[in-house]
Amino acid sequence: MITAMREIGELVSESTLGIKRQIEGKVLAVLLNLENQSYEGVEIEDFDPEKIGKYLYKERASKGNSPAPFCPLTEAAKTYSKIEVWFKNCVKLHKGLSSSDLSFVNKAAILAVSKKDEIVESIKDKMEDLRKVRAFLTVKLNRKYLGEYEVLRDCFTKSEELRRKKSSSLGLCSICSQLSQEVSGTANVFKFYTIDKPGFISGGFRKDLAWKNYPVCSDCFRAIENGRKFIENNLNYRFYGLSYLLIPRLLFGSKDLLKDILHLLSDSVKRISLKERIKKRITNDENEILEYLSEQKDFLTLNFLFLQKQQSAERILLLIEDVLPSRIRKIFEAKDHVEALFGEEFNLGKIRTFFFKSDENKRESDLDKYFLEIVACLFRGRKINFSFLAKFYMAVLRREFINERYFSFRTKDALMVSLFLEYLGLINFMEETAMEESLWDSFFKKYGKSFTHPAKRGIFLLGALTQLLLNKQYQDRQAKPFMKKLKSLKMDERDIKGLLPEVQSKLEEYDSFDKGKRLIASEISENFLMAGDGWKMTVDEINYYFACGMNLADAVAEMIYKKDI
Repeated sequence: MITAMREIGELVSESTLGIKRQIEGKVLAVLLNLENQSYEGVEIEDFDPEKIGKYLYKERASKGNSPAPFCPLTEAAKTYSKIEVWFKNCVKLHKGLSSSDLSFVNKAAILAVSKKDEIVESIKDKMEDLRKVRAFLTVKLNRKYLGEYEVLRDCFTKSEELRRKKSSSLGLCSICSQLSQEVSGTANVFKFYTIDKPGFISGGFRKDLAWKNYPVCSDCFRAIENGRKFIENNLNYRFYGLSYLLIPRLLFGSKDLLKDILHLLSDSVKRISLKERIKKRITNDENEILEYLSEQKDFLTLNFLFLQKQQSAERILLLIEDVLPSRIRKIFEAKDHVEALFGEEFNLGKIRTFFFKSDENKRESDLDKYFLEIVACLFRGRKINFSFLAKFYMAVLRREFINERYFSFRTKDALMVSLFLEYLGLINFMEETAMEESLWDSFFKKYGKSFTHPAKRGIFLLGALTQLLLNKQYQDRQAKPFMKKLKSLKMDERDIKGLLPEVQSKLEEYDSFDKGKRLIASEISENFLMAGDGWKMTVDEINYYFACGMNLADAVAEMIYKKDI
């Protein structure tokens, strides 16, 4: 992943690609005149992204008390102190400076310090007019931005290198594998790597030797840093309450393909054109481009980095590496298959329905871990135990069944998810059982391997027959008293087998046990006899198939009443 970011960083550093980010706000520039060593006030201007180089602006560079030449404005004195200290540090970086450059930097530092009290008061006055507006603070020398002076640009580069410098005089870069005169051990582009805890330190737990963990040369560090900026600005996507960075990497061949993709993603006009072209998505992000990437050949791979930011730290929730475009195509094929079967859109939000909250009263999601496990299996092609899925299906279905809210919708969602994963070959179903030919084969065939065992077919049809009884009860009595017999969908094998005669008896009472329902009951009995005892299914699995039958009761009724079977 880091290597992929470096490759992207190298490309976006070229003149044909940019890493610009839209930043809005105001810039307060402290005007210092070095000719007569005077302070000329504070002027306000709009933030101009085209001037980032002149500002010497670097995102997150001034976090905490870190000195910087361009800082987000919080408190007047505190923010100005960061710039004041930065000038002082520039004087300390005198090595390599000519006498004239050193004199220039020294004059700027002295003036910035001597006029501090007056400058801070002016900044406070200007802040009164900028309430609720994002603002930045910087300094202009002789009406020119700091970045317009070569000596200050050099100081900025050197100070950035010193901030991350924990190095060896000579070392092998862990990224490019080249010997470098100096390698850094704190090139932490991501904030999940740290050397302030013993567990991260090698070399006998000595902090001064921590650079050996992860040595990076300055060229690679700049490329990785540029790569991250580009990815965050152009390849950052929403994912049902989470977010991920999409990091493409070229496997072999010319870099032109990767460059073309990066061009497309960094050019706003081309991106709008791409957005209009893409018709299918598997997430809730309207900017998702996976369909476009699925059309590429397998000399490109994709890395999905789910990252959680916690104040100044970052934590990896999930990293999915080396996903081929052909795998993405297969996922879209499964999506098309399910949509054709059900006549409605399918996306990964259907999965998120069952892996969001363990309790709907919780304020935040607590099932992200399991949801991401499913996503990882989806992209990596790893098997999922169906009993694991059924547990989470039924947690939602039971809640909706008891509250009589969206039970039928959620049951259909669960069935769609199962068929989606089954099409991709990810679900381990119960061992298939040879069954005699049945008039119901055509009905069950379209649901893949979900119903290749007689017990599953019997449970499903019993669910449909039970729903037909409930429909009749509601039609005659405006109530469904038989629902109490279903034990809140926590029935085991014994309960299911005992339910069939009770359903038949109730249908007889309502004078509704007609030829069609008798055919269903007969098929249920045959399947239960074929399945024998000990179905080797969990209670959740049993009730899942029962719920599916309830949800598709209309389809079952249509078959028995409109077709000659």
